[in-house]
Amino acid sequence: MKKITKLSIVLLVGLLVFTGCSDKDDKKVDKDSNKESGIQENKDSKVLRCTKTGEVTTGVDADLTYEVTYTGSYVDKVHTVEKLTSDNEQYLNQYKTLLEAGYAPYKDVKYYDYDIQVKNGVLTSTVDINYAKIDTDKMIEIDSNNSLLIKDGKIKLSDIQSMYEQIGAVCK
Repeated sequence: MKKITKLSIVLLVGLLVFTGCSDKDDKKVDKDSNKESGIQENKDSKVLRCTKTGEVTTGVDADLTYEVTYTGSYVDKVHTVEKLTSDNEQYLNQYKTLLEAGYAPYKDVKYYDYDIQVKNGVLTSTVDINYAKIDTDKMIEIDSNNSLLIKDGKIKLSDIQSMYEQIGAVCK
C-alpha cells in the first residue's frame, strides 16, 4: 500500500512541475475576469480553465485548477493552483518537501514562479509559467522530459491538452 501511495505522489509531482491544460472549444476571454489571476491578455489570446478533483490517496483530497492562456495553437502562460486537503499534517509536509524538490531546479529560471504553503490542513501550490518568455532550452536542460511538450521553443495547445486529459482533467 505504501508503494502505491509513493507512486501516486511521484506521478502527481511530475505533473505538477509541468502544468497546463486546454480544450477543443476555443472560448473568448472576458479581460475583466482575468484581473483576479493576474494574467495579462492581448486581444487575440484566449483562456481555458481546467479542473480536476478527487481523492489522491486515502484521506487526501485534491482540487487542481489550471488556467491556460494561449494564442492560436500555442500556449502563452499557465497559472496553476493545486490544493491537497488532509487531516494528516505529516503527509502534507512530506508532499511539500517533494514538490519543493521538484520545483527547485527551476528556482532561478525567469518567468517560472512557484509558491507552496501548508496551512490548516491544506497544501496549496501555486505556479505561474510564462511560456511566451521563458527560456525553453533551459527548461529542457533542467529536465529532458520537458522536450516531450516543448517543440521548437513552443508548447502546442493540443499536446498539453492530451497530457491533462490523460489524468482526467475537465476543461470548460
